[in-house]
Parts: sequence; structure tokens; C-alpha cells
Amino acid sequence: MDNTKYIALSRQMALWKQMDIVSNNMANMNTSGFKQDDAIFASYLTQTKNAEGFGKVPVYFTQDFGMYKDFREGVIQHTGNTFDLALQGDAFFAVETPEGERYTRKGQFQLDANGMLVTSEGYAVMSENNEPFFIAPGETEISITESGDVYTENGVIGTIKTVSFENNQKLLKVADTMFENTNGNMMQPADNVKVIQGAVEKSNVDPIVEMTKMIKLQRSYEMVQSMIDEEHERLSNTISTYSQLA
Repeated sequence: MDNTKYIALSRQMALWKQMDIVSNNMANMNTSGFKQDDAIFASYLTQTKNAEGFGKVPVYFTQDFGMYKDFREGVIQHTGNTFDLALQGDAFFAVETPEGERYTRKGQFQLDANGMLVTSEGYAVMSENNEPFFIAPGETEISITESGDVYTENGVIGTIKTVSFENNQKLLKVADTMFENTNGNMMQPADNVKVIQGAVEKSNVDPIVEMTKMIKLQRSYEMVQSMIDEEHERLSNTISTYSQLA
């Protein structure tokens, strides 16, 4: 296979990866606390024998460099539900999972059968003392302050743990709204963060922008495929012509 097809295929693979990312963004545009992803690509230069000498240039391939996580805040939507919580500021809720502590901005919490405050997946929401919250059966007046203090009619039962990180891009997305910290990324208690009770943070995905991206990606993919088909036909015709002259 000649360099033209290799370069075109590298571009197609990058476009396919980007379409997967945009598709996932669109699928989660109504998921509370979801943070969209964006693909990062770069030119990968390789030196070939044909690139030596005057007028020769090296071959550039498209390299899948990675993903950029967009942590812009989504719109705050008020629901009136007691255990719906939204964050304003650069912070995450801490929840306990079987794999260890994870972090999310999806504040759609609820009480399980034991009265424990959990996520929709059943993971315990942690307090600053790294303990779960339990609401007694007779406690019905639950209020949560902007600083995260949880009160019932019997008094304060704890403060919701909110954390921030030195570099959010080093967080590893382990689910659509759940993140894991990585080694060397310093974590600390969140400052200048407001907890809003009775509200959730909507996805930060702009459906119109993502739909436009998808259309452009599909067109680009089709153009590259057309170039591959034309190059294949050109080579086939060249081989056919030379075989007839032989």
C-alpha cells in the first residue's frame, strides 16, 4: 500500500474516533453532571527514503493524541427535590464505590432502604469525615446549606465532602459522570464552592454544536473515502496499462 492510502487511513481512523466521542456527548446531553469530551489530534511526521533530496517532503500522518475533558459548568436546573444537589465552582462530590473513592458532579442523590444517602447507582455520598450519611426514619425536615452542612430537625449530621484537584485533565473518566484521580494529581478540600439544594447541574453538551460537528465529520469521512477509492482506481489503471505494454 502506498503512502497516500496510509495517510488517508490514518485520517479516517482519527475521524472515526472523533465520531465516537461526539456520539457519546450527544447520547449524554440530558445526563445531569455530564462533562463532554473533545478529541485532540496532531500531525505525526515520519522520514522516508523518498523524502530525501531537493523538493522532497516527509510524510505526515494523523495521530490520535488523546482526549480533552471539558469541565465548563452546565446550567443549574431547579427541581425542588430534597436530595438533588448542584455545585457552583470548581469542585466534585466524593462518593464511595467498590473500587474506592470516586468523584462526580451529578448530584441526583436519594436514600436507600437503610436511610443512607446514595447516588442513583447506589454509591454512598461521603461526608468530610469520610463517613456516609444516614437519615433516621423519623427525620423529615432535611436542609442542606450552601457550605454543604446537612441538617435535620435533630441538628447537623455532617458536611458533604467536596474536593478540587490541581489539574482536572488528569482525572480519569471511569463512567459518564464519574471520575477517578490519578497519581501525582493533588486533591484538596474545595474552596469558593456553593452547594445548591433542590437543583441539579445539567450536561454542558450543546446539542446544536455537537450535531454540527457530526455532520462535518461524516462529510470529511466520505471525502477521505472518495480519495481512497480514486487512488485505488488510479493504481489499478496504471497497473493494467503497464501490463498491456509488457
